[in-house]
Amino acid sequence: MKLDKEQKRILKVIWPISIAYLFGYPFFMWLFGKVDSWADVLWYVLGGLLLQIVLGVFYILGSKIPKKD
Repeated sequence: MKLDKEQKRILKVIWPISIAYLFGYPFFMWLFGKVDSWADVLWYVLGGLLLQIVLGVFYILGSKIPKKD
């Protein structure tokens, strides 16, 4: 799939947010006392990664601008 200009812009915005979310989500869960072991941290990271992938795909596909014929 070839990305147009708008999709590339969205992708550039998503990357820093995704990285911050991957580390921030487990950190805040630890801060609020919801993490009991490293396995919990791993599950939170994997859950956050899955969520970011799904939302990223929706953002990229949704930002496609139709071409005029």
